[in-house]
Amino acid sequence: MYGWRSDIDTSRFLSAAPPESIESQLTWFERVCRDPGYSYHIVEDRGVPIGFTSMFNADPARADAEWGVVMGKQRVQGVVGIFAPLCCHCAFKFGELDNLYTCINAQNSGAVRRVKQMGARLFEEPSIYRKEGELLFRISADDFAETLPGLVDASEDWANALAVEMHLVQPPA
Repeated sequence: MYGWRSDIDTSRFLSAAPPESIESQLTWFERVCRDPGYSYHIVEDRGVPIGFTSMFNADPARADAEWGVVMGKQRVQGVVGIFAPLCCHCAFKFGELDNLYTCINAQNSGAVRRVKQMGARLFEEPSIYRKEGELLFRISADDFAETLPGLVDASEDWANALAVEMHLVQPPA
């Protein structure tokens, strides 16, 4: 995670500043691993770590959470187009969530296009997590369910999506 977050190309659209050191990254990670409102997952493609996804600020009373994806350079082109919907599918189906929220840098046109394809809509309510220059999107379970068949049909690689695995990241011992 430190390598991806500290890489200028990989992290250029992230709202959080890159970690100052591996020690600061570990301190932060140990803190969020103790918080039940946070969940981080390493994404692998055929056994090679290619990025991570996170769920945070989960609100069980409302069945909502914020969601983000960070993909490193070693990913195969197009894998995010499969992986992002697969994550949402899992969150809605197994996490029993009603809504996912994501803040995206307004200049990250690829991510904006991707979440809109997944049924996301701009959400203009104030958010303490949204930074200047970011757009806040909400993906509802119902809107996502309506777009999923089109996403599957539009991707020749969807059949290979099961080769992507997610593993819960454990805090360092």
